[in-house]
Amino acid sequence: MNDGDGPRLLHMIGIVAVVVALVVLLFFGIGYLGGSLLLKG
Repeated sequence: MNDGDGPRLLHMIGIVAVVVALVVLLFFGIGYLGGSLLLKG
């Protein structure tokens, strides 16, 4: 039972890490584009 828990936990952590990274990149991109548009306008 313990053997199956390790990889699954790592898998979940990997998924969470990827989702967090994507969200951060998304917000960074939105902030960067929004900021540059506001500065130009």
